[in-house]
Amino acid sequence: MEAVNIELLIRILVAHLLSDFLFQPKLWAENKDKYGLKSKYFYLHIGLTTAILLVVTWDFSLYPVVLWITGAHFIIDAIKSKIPNSSIRIFLVDQLLHLIVILFVWLYFTHQFRVFYDAVFAIMVLPKLWLLLFFYLLLTMPSAVLIGKMTQKWSDEIEKEGKDKKTGLKDAGKWIGIIERVLIFTFVVVNELSVIGFLLAAKSIFRFGDLKESSEHKKTEYIIIGTLLSFALAIGVGLLYKLLMK
Repeated sequence: MEAVNIELLIRILVAHLLSDFLFQPKLWAENKDKYGLKSKYFYLHIGLTTAILLVVTWDFSLYPVVLWITGAHFIIDAIKSKIPNSSIRIFLVDQLLHLIVILFVWLYFTHQFRVFYDAVFAIMVLPKLWLLLFFYLLLTMPSAVLIGKMTQKWSDEIEKEGKDKKTGLKDAGKWIGIIERVLIFTFVVVNELSVIGFLLAAKSIFRFGDLKESSEHKKTEYIIIGTLLSFALAIGVGLLYKLLMK
């Protein structure tokens, strides 16, 4: 088979999204997870995956690509059905395996292993990439721990007074902070500082809207301090990255 451009890879990825998400009813997915190979929907899903791949590739000479990807899809889904845990980790591993198979099959049948290796190596040796990755990682759990330490005394004070009833979702505040710092850092890097103001206003509406009572005064101040620290840290790291990239 002659080498083709990246268009084939994009087509296969589109086919995967269509068959695994858009055209797979929730009933099919739940029944597959529960009954595995005994579920009729398991085979309907594999058949749908094959049909969509054939339509999207639209080239009979590519039938080996369809067979390899469909066969691997069958094996991966069969193994997944044997695992009772349907957590986010299992989902991510499942999708990662599908993507690895798709990439490998595409590289093999288009004879582009060398080109792919050279491209990946060229990217991996870029200092900017590693610095960007470092700052993104810095703004996740390390920053969450730092802000937690900086606001610990206020958190303890609220807890002692019994005003922190912990009615919110577990670790929701931590993940909100991580997501907002990642977004703010990205906005700073791409010079979209105006969006940060919109993000702060939106968070203020949703996060502080239910803290109007005077009894919640300390908790409101605590949340505001944590938010401002989070925003300031993300903006500072973003400005530092831009300074280092000059």
